[in-house]
Amino acid sequence: MLNMRITRSPLKEQEYQAILKDYNRLTGVSIPLEEFVHWVTQAPVGPAWHAILETDEGRLVGHTSVFPLRTAYGGPELVPAKSEYSFLHEDFRSLKIRGFENVPRPAFIILIDQLFQHCYAQGWGPIFASTNERNQVFTRKVGLRPIEFPLWECLFVLRPSKAARHTPNLESRQRVALFAAGLSHRILWSVSSLALRGTNGVQSIPVHARSIEPETDRFAFFEDSASLQWRYLGGQYVRFALKEAPEDYVIAKRGSHQRYLRVVQWRLQPAESYFPLILALLREAQEEKAMGVRWAVYDDGETSTKLVKQMRRAGFLCARRIRTVMIHKKEPAFLEPKLWKINDSLFSFDP
Repeated sequence: MLNMRITRSPLKEQEYQAILKDYNRLTGVSIPLEEFVHWVTQAPVGPAWHAILETDEGRLVGHTSVFPLRTAYGGPELVPAKSEYSFLHEDFRSLKIRGFENVPRPAFIILIDQLFQHCYAQGWGPIFASTNERNQVFTRKVGLRPIEFPLWECLFVLRPSKAARHTPNLESRQRVALFAAGLSHRILWSVSSLALRGTNGVQSIPVHARSIEPETDRFAFFEDSASLQWRYLGGQYVRFALKEAPEDYVIAKRGSHQRYLRVVQWRLQPAESYFPLILALLREAQEEKAMGVRWAVYDDGETSTKLVKQMRRAGFLCARRIRTVMIHKKEPAFLEPKLWKINDSLFSFDP
């Protein structure tokens, strides 16, 4: 029999350690303890709520959490929240939860559902989560419904062998094709980078140096000063802006020899050319010895169309994808894609 409790951060350090140990093992990620604690304790709207499953001996074997986000859409009374860090140890998935012995639902579903109900009672919502297709059967059972966001996944490869090994979600034949494309990219960049020196009107500025004018007609996140400070940890991100239009910007997660420089948030006005920003990202990736540049461009009108077209002209590989976000059924009005300003900042809390 398992025991469930719902509690709010801060937790004891050994509890954070126990959560992260199993979460990292089951998901294959390597989130550092200090970063995990940061995400669930320091959000501008307040710390996360946790639902925890424990054995009678006190061993922590299951967990889920929901942390609140700030948006200018809908006013301060609207507190959208994101579900994260969910797992149940494989050795305990058939056990019942004390107090729910007669409920014909898996313990993991009960755990998430109880936390969602608790968060809605606190005035939070809508609650959403990102998940892959195979997990949608579970998220539907806790009242989440899918909303699809079409995008172009664009890659420029600077380290072909590394990219072929470490780019996620590819089949073997796709890795071979990526390696071949990467060889062409490396040759193209080695020639063009010599001819395209200079800043071309782009400047690198501290990520938190300048506030972003919040969007108010749809969900947009990480635009106020406090949210920028919380979301973008020091030294891990770079921000580029146009000297003549500093309100236009791109924020990217720094790369490494096993990771792309990844654009996670951006806002650009319609323009004749985005090549200066594209070149700035490629130069930064080269300096960091990153695998290349990765930019997921979500369908968002004229700017997105022009940006993808210019990246293709620059040699980027751009492939169609769908990003699925699950929204709780209590908030059917928010199942409209046009109400969301989507970018990868919502899906890249990895180290």
